[in-house]
Amino acid sequence: MKKLFYAIACCALFASCCTVSHPICATSNPVGTRYGETSSYIYLGFFGANGKDCGIEQSAKKGNITKISHVDMRDKAYFFGVVKKRTITVYGE
Repeated sequence: MKKLFYAIACCALFASCCTVSHPICATSNPVGTRYGETSSYIYLGFFGANGKDCGIEQSAKKGNITKISHVDMRDKAYFFGVVKKRTITVYGE
């Protein structure tokens, strides 16, 4: 019985880590060779760490981008969604 419980717990723990990626916006600018990325953590769906450092403007500055082509956002959940890592990626020239 203990082995079955541990097996189910391990499967649930590994299944709780999921990644969802989706586009935020796109412009008519051509796709460039540069990209910039910033990340932040969100706890319990409300509390964030470094939330002001994770945005389109900061990602563009980090990648030295002046003409944005498109923006992607990726969310990765850990520990049954208690902790979430949000990453903003900006592409352009």
